[in-house]
Amino acid sequence: MGKLIKYLSPILIAIAVALVAWCVFTTPEDATVENATAVGSMLMWGYAIAGAAIVIAVLAAIWDMIQKPDGIKGTIFAGVAIVAIIAGAYFIANGHDYQILDIGNQTNFERFDTVIADASILVAYVAGAGAILSAIYSAISDALK
Repeated sequence: MGKLIKYLSPILIAIAVALVAWCVFTTPEDATVENATAVGSMLMWGYAIAGAAIVIAVLAAIWDMIQKPDGIKGTIFAGVAIVAIIAGAYFIANGHDYQILDIGNQTNFERFDTVIADASILVAYVAGAGAILSAIYSAISDALK
């Protein structure tokens, strides 16, 4: 079961990324309703496959934790840290008082949309900083060994 999920999940994610990329970067020569429907349905299939791959990965991680309960404490700590980072980013973003211009509609985005966009940017910054710090720590610890 582990090997099946190990190979199935990346394949599903690769197919989903390919479908979504095709939909995003394709511009049909003749903009007909059929072409728009085809692109929309391929985009939905890409999202569905990506969702299935994520569900499979999460279920595989839970199954692995059940079989090997040694790492449950670290997994729970990581999950709590992720939830805390997202909640912190949301509360920080909710405290900001600015508006994002919606150029297409000549108006501003709704408050909730602005908060979600700002929180997403803050989470991306934290994830990027964590990746950089992790790479630096890994390089230094490997050099000292």
